[in-house]
Amino acid sequence: MIAVFFALSQEAAALKSHVNILKKIRYSHATFYQAEFCGFPITLVQSGVGKNVSEIIHHLSKYFKIQLMVSSGFAGSVNPRIGVGDLVIGKHVLHSLREVTEEEICIDATLPCDASAVELAVKLGSTDSLKLHCGDILSIDKIIQHSSLKKHIGNQTSAIAVDMESFAIAERANAMGIPFVVVRAISDGVDEDMEICENMVTKGGRVKISATARYLFNKPHRIPYLNRLRRQTRQATNALSAFFPNFITQIYNSLLA
Repeated sequence: MIAVFFALSQEAAALKSHVNILKKIRYSHATFYQAEFCGFPITLVQSGVGKNVSEIIHHLSKYFKIQLMVSSGFAGSVNPRIGVGDLVIGKHVLHSLREVTEEEICIDATLPCDASAVELAVKLGSTDSLKLHCGDILSIDKIIQHSSLKKHIGNQTSAIAVDMESFAIAERANAMGIPFVVVRAISDGVDEDMEICENMVTKGGRVKISATARYLFNKPHRIPYLNRLRRQTRQATNALSAFFPNFITQIYNSLLA
């Protein structure tokens, strides 16, 4: 079975519309959608934002034999060549134990993505109308809010994009001996600030209406920014939605071969 991990409900929507959901399971703050796609079993995991996913994977593995873990959803670009709506496929996932600042960035750990899954993703992406990039992903514990820091990350590391969940998933997959790959879409460009807060999203990955309303009440000049972000996340969702059906089919064909 393939398990695809998303932090946010909006990210999970990229695949939910393509699959037949058989069962919805809640565990802690996470939601598992047990489903099938063209007769193939698949589980969508809405895990919430950040690195606290290890226990969720442990629970999931009690009930399902996982053959591939996919970290998906949105990512921020740290490379001027990579724009909103582009797909990024991870070669390696990088992680820093220290807070990332505009000083020297120390990479404390690096985990590889499954080479065959990466190769297949790149091959499929090159035949679609999607713009796809393959490179390293830096996974950190906080939202990168300032474009200057994104540019610094791009200049100081091999990363082409940043997210908040992939290393925790990769670390658990590596410990369990399960192949792993990152497939994400860019929701914010390298030249754009991300002026949102983690407390605007629930642990389960849903938008907090009250917190967002308070934010806009106190900072009404940010309304155009949030409208732009909503358009850009829709572009990212559409890119993932276009890519995944063929990828899932081809992955299962290779697993069964």
